[in-house]
Amino acid sequence: MVSIKDIAKLTGFSVTTVSRALNNHSDVNQHTKEIIQKAARENNYSPNILAKSLVNKNSKTFGFITSNFSATGLMDSVSFKLFMNCVFRANELGYEIVLIHYQATMYSQKTFTQIISERNLEGAIVQGFDEDAPLCAEAAKSSIPTVFIDIEQINESTSYVGSDVKKAAELGLSYLLAKGHESICFIHGTQGSWVTQKWLLEVNNFRKRNTSKIKNFYLLDGGYSLEIAKKSTKEFYTTTDSKKVTAIFAASDVMGIGAMKGLKECGVEVPQDVSLLGYDNILLAEYFTPALTTISQNLEGVARQSIDHLLELKNGQRVGPGILDVTLVERESVGDIS
Repeated sequence: MVSIKDIAKLTGFSVTTVSRALNNHSDVNQHTKEIIQKAARENNYSPNILAKSLVNKNSKTFGFITSNFSATGLMDSVSFKLFMNCVFRANELGYEIVLIHYQATMYSQKTFTQIISERNLEGAIVQGFDEDAPLCAEAAKSSIPTVFIDIEQINESTSYVGSDVKKAAELGLSYLLAKGHESICFIHGTQGSWVTQKWLLEVNNFRKRNTSKIKNFYLLDGGYSLEIAKKSTKEFYTTTDSKKVTAIFAASDVMGIGAMKGLKECGVEVPQDVSLLGYDNILLAEYFTPALTTISQNLEGVARQSIDHLLELKNGQRVGPGILDVTLVERESVGDIS
């Protein structure tokens, strides 16, 4: 690989002059620039971006730290879609994104600051963690620009971006009530997740305002997992209470699909026997049978705002939360009681 030193030897100029010419500095005359740049082109010289960033301490690179990637379902993962949309937005603004799949066993001896400094990152997006995860606490206390997705952390160096869970809860439950469903089961994610607690708060608030309309209400822990939601649903359908339920609302499409599989194994048909509503609008939801009615997140908007917030934090601005709108997508899995 050709270096600046090689170009200097070929042209007879100093390394400093070559460097400044290649970076188009005004203190190098045009004739010298043309000689050096021609030599660089002819010898296929390309700058070492990493080395340059280490010198300038300006890598123009952010990290995307997640614990949510798995070997299966990657292309339909919410985390993967967020990551790719962050890449697109960062590239528009001249930045790069480094993916860091965080596994506690691998990173147990490293702090958040070490993870960032080892890669010379200017900031990070943190997604897919429970609120009490050590990494989140370290990131919130550091001075490194950090944007949390679905974890509410706001201070001088951090911001929070997520979808409007309050609207999602009201939109979904109102839709089921409008379809005549008075006995509803809600499947939530892991208890340690901030967004799960937000869901439970908003669902409970809606129930309090609609006590006359909701006759029976049940909660199931789906663990943000297809298999856990499937198991929880099957276990629930061994109880007498399950016979009262006419609709299930899952706080993710993955859990919704897990519930659908569990219902099928119990001999319960969707939507003939039980209606099913999801959340996220992943690609698989549209192609499952029956196609899953869901509430769609604006993942592109979440990603764009996350990158924009990072740049604002990097420039010393204090940034408030970014809450993105959600919309209902009607398909085949919710029936009308009437």
